[in-house]
Amino acid sequence: MEFAKSYFGKELEELVYQDLVDFFIEEKDESDKIEFKAFSAKYGNLNKNLEGVIRGICALVNSNGGILIWGAPEGTTVAGRAEKVFVGDLSPVNERKEKDWLINKISDSITPLPVGIKVRILENEGNYVYVFEAESSDYKPHQYKNTYLARLDGQTKPAPHYLIESLFKQIKYPNIEGHIKLTQISHDGNHYFLDLTIFLFNFSQLQNEENISFRLTCPQGVFVKANNPNYAKMYGYQGHQLIFNDFSSVLHFGAPNMHSERLMFNPQTTREVDLLLSFGGKNSPLKTTSYKLNLANIDWNNTNNPRYLIVEKEENKTMAEKQAELGTTREDSLRNILEE
Repeated sequence: MEFAKSYFGKELEELVYQDLVDFFIEEKDESDKIEFKAFSAKYGNLNKNLEGVIRGICALVNSNGGILIWGAPEGTTVAGRAEKVFVGDLSPVNERKEKDWLINKISDSITPLPVGIKVRILENEGNYVYVFEAESSDYKPHQYKNTYLARLDGQTKPAPHYLIESLFKQIKYPNIEGHIKLTQISHDGNHYFLDLTIFLFNFSQLQNEENISFRLTCPQGVFVKANNPNYAKMYGYQGHQLIFNDFSSVLHFGAPNMHSERLMFNPQTTREVDLLLSFGGKNSPLKTTSYKLNLANIDWNNTNNPRYLIVEKEENKTMAEKQAELGTTREDSLRNILEE
């Protein structure tokens, strides 16, 4: 993904506020790969402005990817030209939102979950410009507020039916997502017990997935059924890992498969809990979903929906994305496995 470099001559992470000021010294047009969003009270509050940003990002991932600049100059109409031009003073955002908040807001608003979205936050004396870089998605088409969007003729527009149909046919592999629902927290005086359900979804309408497997690891807790001889073969690492190699022979669109488990913890030694779910199928890439819980937040008056225990989450990242984030190379992977 080299969109920032093609427009600004530098990587997204290298951009500074002055780069945007300089960029708009001359007139700029939008295209199928770049969109400009001004921040203005006439568009509503910050969240209302952000809706237009999410709409634009949805269109980019459904198309060929690109850049969206939030805080760009207001577009102006020029006689004899059909499209607006953007030049001059920036219209920056007056509030800072952290990267994780923004990415989660975007990811939670677009279906299926988009990947490959980055953001650079540029600040100048309490004014902020957000530069988003979005990859073309392998899982398109995506929708925002029940509408499929695309970049057409340099604008974000509802995608026509023929394009939506074509995008569905281009799907390279099923889009499998894994989520964990915390259903109950309890205790017997000596131990805490956490009941949870693992959900695996197929969000690819025209492709079933086969031979689904998953693993769930919890270093701080032990799966209760690991002590049962009838189920012991499904568990490893002294009961800290559930291994389900033949979870489902087929996973259809719109019909999630689920599995419930109970974890046991020592309340004297356990406060933070990590849940790491890895999953995949015959055709889909391996993904991970992880959660961090804080058992110090247990409310014994609210035990039937303990989602409030989750303090961090990262859902449905491919292993390739995780390695890229960590800077892990092929050589690193081989060294870690072969030289241990």
